[in-house]
Amino acid sequence: MAGLTPEQVPRLQLKWAFGFPGASSAEAQPTIVGGLLFVGGGDRKIYALDAKSGCIRWTFATEAVVRTAISVGPIAGTDQFAVFFGDVRASAYAVNATTGALIWKTKVENHPAARIVGAPTLYSGVLYVPVSSSEELTGSQPTYQCCTFRGSVVAL
Repeated sequence: MAGLTPEQVPRLQLKWAFGFPGASSAEAQPTIVGGLLFVGGGDRKIYALDAKSGCIRWTFATEAVVRTAISVGPIAGTDQFAVFFGDVRASAYAVNATTGALIWKTKVENHPAARIVGAPTLYSGVLYVPVSSSEELTGSQPTYQCCTFRGSVVAL
């Protein structure tokens, strides 16, 4: 897709690098739209970076780590766009893609093992949020009654 030939690959050079302050890992996949790179860090923040320079345009603090890729879609009734993502405490977010301002946040599942690790997807004005379970972790505790939640898809 980049139009590179095999001969050009060895000549590629690093243009910029970014480290998540205070975080030892990050598990979210980046999304690039309109010259911005959106990514969640292991430090409970979403970053909008300039795709050419790597400079931070804005950050948004979340309540829990974000492991999802970030989806981008229009804000209804405006000419602006939002980024959509979820966190590991099963909250889904919509944030203004230009400013980083919160548009809305909602808890999509109350089960204690629920988490969002798949990318929410906007289709025809509906945001589909995949919710998974971390019962493989909590189920290992002798006092936990296993297998009470299998996941879901929530339409917002």
